[in-house]
Amino acid sequence: MIVVLFCVITLTFLLVRVAPGGPFTKERKIKPEILKQIMASYNLDGPLWEQYTTYLGVHRNNQGKFSGLLQGDLQLTTKFRDRSVRDLLVQTLPISATLGVAAFLLASVGGVWLGSVAAVRHHTPADTGAMLAALFLISIPNFVVGPVLILVFAVKLRLFPVGQWMNWSSLVLPAITLAGPYIAYVARLMRTSMLEVLNQDFVRTARAKGLSESRVIFQHALKVAILPVVSYLGPLAANLLTGSIVVETIFNIPGAGPFFINAILAQDVFLLEGVVIVYCVLLVLLNLVVDVAYTWLDRRIRLE
Repeated sequence: MIVVLFCVITLTFLLVRVAPGGPFTKERKIKPEILKQIMASYNLDGPLWEQYTTYLGVHRNNQGKFSGLLQGDLQLTTKFRDRSVRDLLVQTLPISATLGVAAFLLASVGGVWLGSVAAVRHHTPADTGAMLAALFLISIPNFVVGPVLILVFAVKLRLFPVGQWMNWSSLVLPAITLAGPYIAYVARLMRTSMLEVLNQDFVRTARAKGLSESRVIFQHALKVAILPVVSYLGPLAANLLTGSIVVETIFNIPGAGPFFINAILAQDVFLLEGVVIVYCVLLVLLNLVVDVAYTWLDRRIRLE
């Protein structure tokens, strides 16, 4: 995990710094002497290796201090003046995480249920309907689903608020919009895995012993069939918890989703690094959770 984080931080820093232009060259023309002072205040005036080691916190900055990642300092953003990356993420990431958790629960529970129904009722209208629903959810993009939900449930029926972030009712429409395609992905993955498991010997043995079909499905087949889905849910959770620029923009949610794109466009190296670090940490930790969950779901797997 430490090696992965180090490689991601290094590559992100280098890619942003070697890109043409700079964080202060797109707003307006600045006098060279003023630009030099600004760059020095952000510790961006030295050689590339010095900027990098200063950011990591293993080299003293222009103020003569060790202040970098190793000290827990994500630096000030170059786009939002006098605001630190940590403050921005602390303010907005919990909002994105709340939306992400709701979407994750919808995607995982809804996808597993839809895929299981389709597999158990293979070659029936229920199977066809479930797969058509999954195809529909995958085919319609978020920027179409979101406005349609707003028009129907917020403007016409007035069931949910829109354009504000207040309570659970503000979470329903964006969570459905964000979870829609992932419900379809999980459902298709679950259906394929469940069909394969239902044809295995241990399922036929359980049926031969006289167990009810519901007990065969939920107590025996589901724990094995869900393993590929669990592998997918780890990266999915990291993706959803860090925000969605499309959904958060449509529903005017003050989350962290837009920061990634804005940081790239503004070449805000510190904000971009902060967002990438948060995403990468979540990704490696959730993958670890997935590996541990495997040992609980399938007794044949053991940690060595």
